[in-house]
Amino acid sequence: MLLHAILVLLVLGQVVYLASRYRVRVDMTSDKLWTSTNSTRNLLAKLEEKLVVEAYFSPKDKLPVSMSGSRNWADNFLDELVQLGKGRVVVQRFDPNSDKATADTAVRLGIKPLNLRSASATSLSVDQHWQGLRLIYGGGKQKVVEAFLPTSSFHAEALVAPRIKEVMTAERRHFGYMEWPATKNRGRRASGVGWSRVRAHPGLKSRYEFQNVKDEDGALLPDDLGTLFLFRPNNLSDRQRYVIDQFLMGGGTVVIFADAVEYGIDQQRSFRRIPTAIDAPGSTTSFVEQLRHYGIEWKPRLVADMQADAYTPPLTQPNEYFAVAMRTTAGVTLRPVTYPYFFHALNVDWAEHADQLAKDVTGKVDKRLADQYRKVLKPGMPVDDFLFAGFKKNGNRGPGFYWPTWVGLRERAGGIQDLPEGIDGRVMLWSSPLALLENPPPTLDPIGPDPQQWQVRINKFMGNLNERVKAEARQQVPLMAEVKGRFASFFAGRDRPKRPSQIQEDKDNANRDNPKKDDDANKDAQKSGEQPQDVGPQPAVVAEAKPVAQERAMRVEASAPGQIVIIGDATFLRDDVLTEYAKIGGPVSGSKAMPFFASLLDWLSGDEDLVELQTRVAADRTMTLVESSAQPNADPRKAEQALRSKTSWLIWLNVAGPCVLLSLFGAALGLVRRNQKRAFLASLDSTGVSQ
Repeated sequence: MLLHAILVLLVLGQVVYLASRYRVRVDMTSDKLWTSTNSTRNLLAKLEEKLVVEAYFSPKDKLPVSMSGSRNWADNFLDELVQLGKGRVVVQRFDPNSDKATADTAVRLGIKPLNLRSASATSLSVDQHWQGLRLIYGGGKQKVVEAFLPTSSFHAEALVAPRIKEVMTAERRHFGYMEWPATKNRGRRASGVGWSRVRAHPGLKSRYEFQNVKDEDGALLPDDLGTLFLFRPNNLSDRQRYVIDQFLMGGGTVVIFADAVEYGIDQQRSFRRIPTAIDAPGSTTSFVEQLRHYGIEWKPRLVADMQADAYTPPLTQPNEYFAVAMRTTAGVTLRPVTYPYFFHALNVDWAEHADQLAKDVTGKVDKRLADQYRKVLKPGMPVDDFLFAGFKKNGNRGPGFYWPTWVGLRERAGGIQDLPEGIDGRVMLWSSPLALLENPPPTLDPIGPDPQQWQVRINKFMGNLNERVKAEARQQVPLMAEVKGRFASFFAGRDRPKRPSQIQEDKDNANRDNPKKDDDANKDAQKSGEQPQDVGPQPAVVAEAKPVAQERAMRVEASAPGQIVIIGDATFLRDDVLTEYAKIGGPVSGSKAMPFFASLLDWLSGDEDLVELQTRVAADRTMTLVESSAQPNADPRKAEQALRSKTSWLIWLNVAGPCVLLSLFGAALGLVRRNQKRAFLASLDSTGVSQ
């Protein structure tokens, strides 16, 4: 017995020893609530130095109930980091409430204390709690999470994993950009509306650096620049097009956010066209023809998508497009406006809907037309690049575009692809087959200035578009395209465009070489009664003009493969559209524009570390007892009454249900036992002896 007890103790000791060093976690939840994504696992696998996580946490037993859940998620995630790090991740815990020096350190680092009220039957107090992190990588780079209050494992990972990526990034990826600001809104911006918010986003600044390379003198771009963004190019001179061309010849990547036209967005949202031009006056070449030379077909025309799912805003984000203020019994509410010029590309294989699209006015399917549609129609999001992974997983539709334009691949007659030799291309986003294409009209206001007439106006506006859809053939419009390969120069065989300083220098030299021009000017001045210019004796030595820096010779062939990505909209990323119009009902880009730009940067960089983290979406387990009414004038009091009624019914069901079930179980059990007793008694003879 003694030997047996000793052996049992030894076995238990071995179990405890092994369990303290080799821990196994099994996540049994359906959507892996407690499991980190491959994004975090890949990041930790790439750690070359030790990652120290300093957790400035108050004691768990002193936290209020409202924070206990968040602490559980935080502790669980930090514990998983240590396990996944396999010795490369160390978590150090500090209690700022136990030591003033520790609290001062936390404040100096930027960790914010949480002042929470706690109440009892006899007292009311305000207690200070802490829950922040500092990440230190390799003893040098650090990042602070000022308030680490996750509501789920997804949230915890989203807060910490990008910071780990930031401290691991040795050098930021360098991007160049040129932008042509939109017209300022009622004079509030001296320089117009730009695209600075997407470039200055805190989550991107630590990993990517943007430099404005738009030079008034048209200097060529440096060789070490890999990617160039063009935000809404317009009024392009020959020289600017030449700079872009030579950048491509060096193997660069050009990303174009193209607008066919600009419509003004003001408080009334009248959507009036503002005069713009793609090419500058006096240009001898065309930017549209230049893109066509590379294999891109840009038709500067407007696109409207009449597929309702494409332009109908989600109920959870009514301002993603725009809305009008409506007065109801509950007060003033915003009602979304149906506007097919603001829409999404849908992740739908439109060939599967060929029969529906081929129906005539009587509802009969044209078999020949349906077969043709099955051959030519394409999915709205045909590529599987991780750029669109999050959109396919969350919402099944791409970012919202505003007055987009046609951007596709060069084609011959009959729709046959006609890319230059050695160039590959693909369309990455398509509209639905119910797309309409038109030249930009002077105004696209669907509602008008009179609130009393807006419903009549929108009905007429949509009615005209619906009539066009019935009359026109079905067509899909490309909204985003990519071409790549070794491009040939668009300027091969042409004279190199001169820089503005060179043009001015030539003019000055021409004036000096032609003094007769000055004499003619003096004669004209005498005829008009003006004082003639006193030219006087010319100096022997004329001051030399400022020398122009020499530039490299024209590249007529690419020295390395280049890439062009063109997106048929720039407005959806504009500063004012991202945030400014949310309070008045939009248009505002909602939650998809910024993630799209962030994913685009990662896609261009080939950085997939955070891809799965960006695409992870928690399952919504919220119980919806009463569905929201789709009617704009619905009385909210009826919904409240229905909610109270259903809640009361569920409470009584929870109370009475178990009692009824137990009663039924008891009755069934009693019935079974009574039948067993009767069967037993029936099996006995009159003497009480079993047969």
